[in-house]
Order: sequence, then structure tokens, then C-alpha cells
Amino acid sequence: MAITFDTLKADAKIFAELKKNPSWWVRFKNDPSLYIEIRKDNQVNVYSEGGSIARIHYCRKHKKLQVFTHHKYLNRPALSKSNLYIECSDDIDKPIKKNSEILVCDDIIRRVKECYSQKHAVNGVVGKEKWSEKFIQGTLVTQSADFHLDSEFAYNDATSRNRIDLIWCDNGVITFVELKRIADDRMLPKTDESPEIVDQMNRYKDFINKYSVQLLAYYQKLYDIKASLGLPVPSVRPASINHTPHLLILDNLTKITEKKQIRRERLIGILNREHINFNIQTDL
Repeated sequence: MAITFDTLKADAKIFAELKKNPSWWVRFKNDPSLYIEIRKDNQVNVYSEGGSIARIHYCRKHKKLQVFTHHKYLNRPALSKSNLYIECSDDIDKPIKKNSEILVCDDIIRRVKECYSQKHAVNGVVGKEKWSEKFIQGTLVTQSADFHLDSEFAYNDATSRNRIDLIWCDNGVITFVELKRIADDRMLPKTDESPEIVDQMNRYKDFINKYSVQLLAYYQKLYDIKASLGLPVPSVRPASINHTPHLLILDNLTKITEKKQIRRERLIGILNREHINFNIQTDL
């Protein structure tokens, strides 16, 4: 199957409708704990800590924006065991009760923080060793508005399947970033053979080199759409592609034993031997 990058359309109806700034859209945009991504199929996702809390698309049949969110964020029963998301566009901009200034979309954000954000928290704080990869990813996005461009970029072709965690644009240069926790089993085998992450990073490198022209054009278009919607974008529009993907390792271990230190040093040695571009970060 030939890969395509041209399904994203700057003139898609969804973006024209969102530019009208419905109240719920403004609420999502203005909440600093959330972030919004444009998808290649002309849909929009709203995320909290790496988890999708709302999916927005334009329904041609009903000629309006539709918003889907998990039933628990609406405090409603699921439609069925296999259908947990409810379309709520008719209700999302209404008050939760008569004469209330709190809209349904505000209540969704509140419930997200109760049901999702705090699931591993103690006194409002999520301990480092409880940080999931999604939690780390979402936190990095909200903390890196100056250079964050996209997340969860997925494309498959006839030879490879690719899903890259973060796309950064610094001074006009796009870099594809893969995120891993240091304790991830895919990071280090028991022997000194190359771990799975090395194959993954080399596959991404081949993908980026093969499609660099298309990737640059795609991200220039995505940048322009985000900017037109008033979403955060890097200060410099994408102008080139970094052909080498970057591996960002989050060392969220709180107790460093001798065994863990030896494992860390082995990992660094293998990544250096395999010429993987990486850095290790110990906090968010």
C-alpha cells in the first residue's frame, strides 16, 4: 500500500467551523492542562496527560461539528460494552444546570482530572515510579509549547509500521522523538545484543530519510492549520528535517541500587555503540 501524506486539508470544513470559536472549543484551548492535536484524517483530538478526552470531526450528514468523549467524563452510562464514547455536541456548550456558568465542557475537564489525572496520585502528586509513558508524554507536551509541534505521529507503508511519540520543531528544524522509560524491557536485553529499541530507532531513521520531503510539506501544512486555529506553535515555521531521530529516556527510578546503576551503564554503552542519538532525563 503506497503511503500518502495529502489527506490533511487546510480547507477542510472542520477547521472553518472551529475558527468560529464555539464556547467549548475556547474552553479546551484555554485550559493549560490540555493540549490539542490535528490529525491527518482532518479530525482533532484533545488530550490530557497523553490520553484522548475528546475527538472532534465534522459530520457532513448533519452539517455540524461532532464531539465524542468517554462516557465516564460525561457521568453517563456507556452505550454498550464495545461503545464507550458518546457524541455530545448538542450538550457540550450547555450549562450543567439552569442558570449555571459552568458548561458541560467544564464538567468534562473536571471529571478528567478526577477520573484520569489522579488515578496514580497521592495528595495530588503522581510518584515518579508511577509515571506511565503516556503521563510523561503529555507532561512533556504541555511543558514544551515553544517547540512542540505534534505527538503520536503514525504512518504505515508496505515495509514498516511507525508510531513516533513526539515531533519537535526548534528554530525551524523538525526532530522526531521517541520516548521511553529507562525500565522498559525493550530498552535492554540480558545479553549485549542490540535491544529492540535500536531496531526501532533505525527503522524510524529509514522512514524519515525515505519520506523527508513529504514529511516537511505535511508539517508545514499542520503548522499553518494550528496557527490559524490559535493553537500553540513553535516561533519558527518548519523549514527542514533532522534526518536522525532522537531517543529521549526518562529515568524515573527513585531508588538507584548497584544493580540498576550497572543496567543504566550497560544501556548507555550499547546505545553509544549503535550510534543512537539519545539523552537521559531524570525529571519533568
